[in-house]
Amino acid sequence: MPAHQLRTADRVSERCEKGNMMKKAFVLVVLGAALCLLVFGSCGCGYAGKADDVVEQKVADVITMGSDPEATAQMGETTAEGHRRHVRDHRLNRQAMMEDMDAFFMLDQPSRLTERAIP
Repeated sequence: MPAHQLRTADRVSERCEKGNMMKKAFVLVVLGAALCLLVFGSCGCGYAGKADDVVEQKVADVITMGSDPEATAQMGETTAEGHRRHVRDHRLNRQAMMEDMDAFFMLDQPSRLTERAIP
């Protein structure tokens, strides 16, 4: 076989290998995006459009886990106070988590791409 045909065959095989690597990289990116959507979609961000009372009721259901409402109160505390404390703690924890996520995704500071403030 002539030398120029060998070089052409080598080039074709290199292109096939690069094509396979690109396909694998594309599949990994798509799977990674799907995983991110699954993780961040199930983290409770869907509650943003609902009324606060519905969210608080869901929080209360999660906190008590369907058990006796008296279980939320501590000694020297009424059931209502215990419930309010649990709801407040959960709200503060959710706010802290959202602040951390905003800092991670750099959404907590305005962009410096333009000198005009954009609401």
